[in-house]
Amino acid sequence: MPAKKAPTPHLITDPGELRSLCQRLGEESRIAFDTEAASFHRYVDRVYLVQVSTDHETALVDPLEIADLAPLGKLLSNPQIQIVFHDADYDLRILDRDYGFRARNIFDTRVAAQLAGEPSVGLGSLLEKFFQVRVDKKYQRADWSRRPLTPGMIAYAADDTRYLPALRDTLEKRLMSLGRLEWALEEFRRLEQIRWTQAGADLEDAYLRVKGARALGRRQLAVLRELNAWRDATASKLDRARFRVVGNSALLAVAKASPRGLRQLAKVDGLSESLARRYGKELVAAVERGRAVPDSELPIVRRSKRPEPDPGYDQRLERLKQLRNQRAEAVGLDPGLVCPNGTLQAVARAEPESKSELGRVEDLRHWQKEVIGDQAILAAVKGE
Repeated sequence: MPAKKAPTPHLITDPGELRSLCQRLGEESRIAFDTEAASFHRYVDRVYLVQVSTDHETALVDPLEIADLAPLGKLLSNPQIQIVFHDADYDLRILDRDYGFRARNIFDTRVAAQLAGEPSVGLGSLLEKFFQVRVDKKYQRADWSRRPLTPGMIAYAADDTRYLPALRDTLEKRLMSLGRLEWALEEFRRLEQIRWTQAGADLEDAYLRVKGARALGRRQLAVLRELNAWRDATASKLDRARFRVVGNSALLAVAKASPRGLRQLAKVDGLSESLARRYGKELVAAVERGRAVPDSELPIVRRSKRPEPDPGYDQRLERLKQLRNQRAEAVGLDPGLVCPNGTLQAVARAEPESKSELGRVEDLRHWQKEVIGDQAILAAVKGE
């Protein structure tokens, strides 16, 4: 069904306007919510825009103009108001990190679409399918830290929430007709527990996450460590995403070659001429610091010990996968959604012998046990 003509979004840049907006929103039973960040452009990601929609209005709140977003946080935590997201995970994490906001009573249209068996669950695909609305993808990686926001950016940001209430209703009806609404509600309740966690290792070990790093020799690793530390400091100073200073492949190429001086640096295959000109002296200095590391202090890549072979575990896991795949095909869902491999591995390790023991397996949802069957899972574990 074609979407109704959407009202023009308004940009909120004044604390008084935000308070008035939130007073109106507080009378609603549901609010669509989204955020825009700029991790593709900035060294430190943060919330640069907040979009909210009801059935009647859409507003964009500018956190660069309004430091105190507490009125929005109060709405998010109100259990009487349903907060509609599309793919809530990252939004919930950065709202927790930047403001300490926690959402209650969540409806995630991406999760709902997955459980409804939609083949494409991106917001653009769903809007086009159900409402014949096409979203301009050119703003997907826009720099939301820039001001003023262009009319195109404002329109794109508004589209992220203005259709969510109607999409929520459409998907809820689908889930109810399939008898899967309780599955979705269980997932939504779990989303309420999401908190920000620092991803990855500390900067000290960040260089090991560069693709190809673990294949380098120890001296080359020392060089890569210095190059990565220089890039991080430079990115922080410029407030620019790390890959926008020097990409991982170029950093790895320099570490492999470990050139002596600018002439050798210019010949490194994989480093562009522009980067060599712009950062040549800094790159060479970082290489020299890596070369100067004493042998006794060269980095060592510690490889995780492989577990001892366990044929019984392997057989249990294989039986569980076969069972899961059969059930997934029967309900028309992706096997990884019906039960991820990591959860099946936990079941195979735990070797539960009863429903109560199976219930103690972390991350195994009630609805997943319903789809696969408690007794079927226990039988697969036992090999029956």
